[in-house]
Amino acid sequence: MKEGLLENRPMVTLNALEKKFGNQHILRNITHTFKTGSKTVVLGSNGSGKSTLIKIISGAVEASNNPPEYNFNKPVAANEAGKYCSMAAPYMALNPMFTLTETLSFHEKMCGFAKTALISEWVEKAGLSKHQSKRIQTYSSGMLQRVRLLMAIASDRSLLLLDEPTSNLDADGVQFYKHLIEHFTLDKTVIVASNYVEREYAFCESELILEKHY
Repeated sequence: MKEGLLENRPMVTLNALEKKFGNQHILRNITHTFKTGSKTVVLGSNGSGKSTLIKIISGAVEASNNPPEYNFNKPVAANEAGKYCSMAAPYMALNPMFTLTETLSFHEKMCGFAKTALISEWVEKAGLSKHQSKRIQTYSSGMLQRVRLLMAIASDRSLLLLDEPTSNLDADGVQFYKHLIEHFTLDKTVIVASNYVEREYAFCESELILEKHY
């Protein structure tokens, strides 16, 4: 287990978190503790605020009231959370002009991959070996999602955020996702947002259920 990762220590704490857009509540009174090493699914129907919550935890979006509290071996401000987590979501953009090789190289410099990650082997498992020199703009939605998942799950970050991770994936892509989860997440704290698609969160042992507030 990574240095400093202590079982049962809170990594992310939500205490009556709220998010409003204008006068409309998207998230109201969200309270939950994500412990170090835990695997949690955030469940809810469309419009329940799952993606918004994931973005807030990632530090990309601010809470309206009561932002998350973080402990990555030390207390961390919400606007610094992105330095400690990795994230994959179908709406996350990749540089369309980069090749896959350039994309992975840039990610390694910025975020780093796990020491056990032999990226060339995982590119092959993703079925992307023949496409490494092609620009990302030529990739299908399923290929793009495999790239996002590889970079996020194999990253050297202790908190992993996944928003509907099997979106756009065929059967082979889903298997690739499962292999990544099995290989890289043992010591990670994982939060998965899902619209009740069990294959996305079968490995999770706890849940947080969101309801619509509008």
